Amino acid sequence: MRPVKIRISSDMEHALATATVATHEASDAPRRERLSRHTQGIAFREPRFSPSKLAALVEVGVELGLDAHALLRGTGLTPESVADPFTLTSSMQFLEAARNAVRLYAHPDLGVRVGRRIHVTGYGMYGYALLCSETLRRAFDTAVKYHQLANPMLDIRWVERDDALIWIFPERVEIPLPGLDVPLYDFLIDLQFTVHVTLTKDIMGGWCVPARASFMRAQPPHAAALAEALECPLAFEQPHNLLSYPASWLSRSPRLANPITAAQVSKQCAQQLEQLRWQAGITRRVYQELTRTPGKFPDIDEIAECLCMTSRTLRRKLEAEGTSYSELFTSVRKALAIDYLTTTSLGIEDIAQTLGFSDAVGFRHAFKRWTGTTPSEVRRNGPLALANGAGAV
Repeated sequence: MRPVKIRISSDMEHALATATVATHEASDAPRRERLSRHTQGIAFREPRFSPSKLAALVEVGVELGLDAHALLRGTGLTPESVADPFTLTSSMQFLEAARNAVRLYAHPDLGVRVGRRIHVTGYGMYGYALLCSETLRRAFDTAVKYHQLANPMLDIRWVERDDALIWIFPERVEIPLPGLDVPLYDFLIDLQFTVHVTLTKDIMGGWCVPARASFMRAQPPHAAALAEALECPLAFEQPHNLLSYPASWLSRSPRLANPITAAQVSKQCAQQLEQLRWQAGITRRVYQELTRTPGKFPDIDEIAECLCMTSRTLRRKLEAEGTSYSELFTSVRKALAIDYLTTTSLGIEDIAQTLGFSDAVGFRHAFKRWTGTTPSEVRRNGPLALANGAGAV
């Protein structure tokens, strides 16, 4: 299929503007706050995803003559661990492998090749939720709602205007990924477009292809490969990255639609997402900052600055998660105190000083309040003293 140049209609531009406002809390919000909102949804370095996406990248790279170990350099993974279905991987590991692949492969069509290799069956419960959705609309809504379960590199969103539904993909400056240069960004855009089309055909059937695709960049050498993968007219040097389908298709049902199963699977996805959010939430990140260097506890202003927000915002977010800086600080000192008392020979005064107390008396009083027992009792009897302590908190 030959790439075709198209113009973006005023309706599509209006849809884009509406989606941008709906997606961001305020279109003129500082960029740093936008990045903060994005990174709060997922901790890029935490291993919590299936290796299927990484496995597809490595598989394609090896077929193209690239060395698997070179592709995984800097990820901490091996070809064997990526092939293990029970390995957990992180977004940052995929990004590092993609960066290696883009550097090692001399052609720009890598994203298309990898995207065509990834199917809905590689997404576990998330993919199953898409397959059994009642309608295409429900499938697309589910895709956005639970997108964080899919080890995403880019945000996705869609809007409906007149006779078109339009998927909108972010510009490079909107993506808070480290070292995201133009070649790596183009790889991710090609990957997202191709995966999106591949998954939609998996769900609905081979007939369900986009009406058109628009790219911000100039027409690349692999435009024919893009057109073949997306099966629609392409436009380049456009204001935004867009992918559109006829809106009339939204009411059509996937081949494996099952309303009962869809509800059951959606509930499981919601539970997984809740767990993911807790693991990547502000509470966890503050706890990590407090435990980064034992004996040196940053105050709330320092942690807020590290997380690119004000201390007031940080307090509000912690409150929303049912905790506070004071509670987390106490939790960290209590855990460290118990660890020092049960696993080291440090004296009580040394432990008190390490935990930031002015003297041993203050530490003893605090420890008694935390656990219902004394440091000396824990040192003599170990964890048993904690189990028997009255009034432990």
